[in-house]
Amino acid sequence: MTQHNILIVDDDPIFSSLLGDVFKQAGYAVESASSADAALETLKAGTAFDLVVTDQRMPGTTGTEFVKKLLQLRPGLPVVMVSGFLKSEDIRQLIRDGIGGVFIKPLNIFQLLKRAALLIEKSHAGATRDEKRDDADEAAEDDSQLRLLRGARGAAATRFFRQMEGLRGVSSNLVAVGAPGTDFDALAHDLADPQLDTVFPLRPSDLDDPELLASRMGGLATRSPGRLMLVLDRIGELTPERTETVFAISRCAAPFDRTGLSTRFLFCLDSDPDELFSAGRLDENLYLFMGTMELKVPALAEMTEDIPAISQAMLDRAPGARCLLSDAAAEALKTLDWSGGILRLQSVLADAAAATEGATIDAETIRLAHGGALSVAEAAQVSDLREYLAAEAGEYVLAMSALLGDLPRVATALGLTAESTRQLIARVGKKN
Repeated sequence: MTQHNILIVDDDPIFSSLLGDVFKQAGYAVESASSADAALETLKAGTAFDLVVTDQRMPGTTGTEFVKKLLQLRPGLPVVMVSGFLKSEDIRQLIRDGIGGVFIKPLNIFQLLKRAALLIEKSHAGATRDEKRDDADEAAEDDSQLRLLRGARGAAATRFFRQMEGLRGVSSNLVAVGAPGTDFDALAHDLADPQLDTVFPLRPSDLDDPELLASRMGGLATRSPGRLMLVLDRIGELTPERTETVFAISRCAAPFDRTGLSTRFLFCLDSDPDELFSAGRLDENLYLFMGTMELKVPALAEMTEDIPAISQAMLDRAPGARCLLSDAAAEALKTLDWSGGILRLQSVLADAAAATEGATIDAETIRLAHGGALSVAEAAQVSDLREYLAAEAGEYVLAMSALLGDLPRVATALGLTAESTRQLIARVGKKN
């Protein structure tokens, strides 16, 4: 097996030695440089490396400046930043420059090793940092696994995919900024590590009962190691008490000390966090807690040419018979107002597909669905479905009660309070 070479650039000899030992134990060959300038001289001398790990604050050339020079000198060489001192604008610039990962101290060694192995594997598989080819390849990479903006190939989408790929390796909190109608749930699944993360959508009201929330979280502790990605939107609904619960989760304070899971948050915002804080709409402590890892989701208006491809990808993944967009329907999609975002597009496509008898959706059906003319006919069916599901839910609760026997266990399994569960069982029992 070929031994891969890693260059560690850090002016702290203790941390550099510690990091070097970690990589050596993982089977890598390691060299060190105490400054960015020394590292550049080593690289100019022709020494071959498979990965560079650099600090930010060093004498002379900073880490961000070093990364830019490094990628000019050695296009395609993977580089990772490990630092305790990074501003949000520095992280954004690093991601734009094409860095392979950003890790904030205190460091998760296992995540760093995993990211290093992935970057080296990609590099040796023929990946390149030439911008034109990179834009095309990055958009296509793992496209079948994407949930958000699958099928997009334009400039705005590929920049977004590159940033998202750069943030997959981090273990700290993330901030996602998207216009109303952004599918943050899909984004969370795209950002999650499938071998480690369990995505857990979190409503602000869930924070009102810490004991119940801790029980629900603990019920997901099925992986070792395991981590929850807590997806929290509607930040404006966070009261001081709810915010304290967020901090308690992060600190693993009681009752969250018994969940057996590490956590990180994905905070979903409709505006830049700096703007929200300046406007007094964001608690100062929460603003600081969110961190600097920020991802901007492009609006559909920024990628008009991609809308047909995104739409067809949605239709391909929808349950039932596969529908195709006619050429005229694809063009019509590009002319409509999508201020409601991806979620609005999903709704329109669902209505159009339901109203299409054949396999091809035409332009007129798309326009009618966008105008709401097709949804009225479905209302009675939806109402009947809701009544049916409500009745079945009651039977499900009774079955859970018979199976588990203990009321608190039933309540925990359902994510309800004990009193709500008791009332629900009593109500269903009377109907039967």
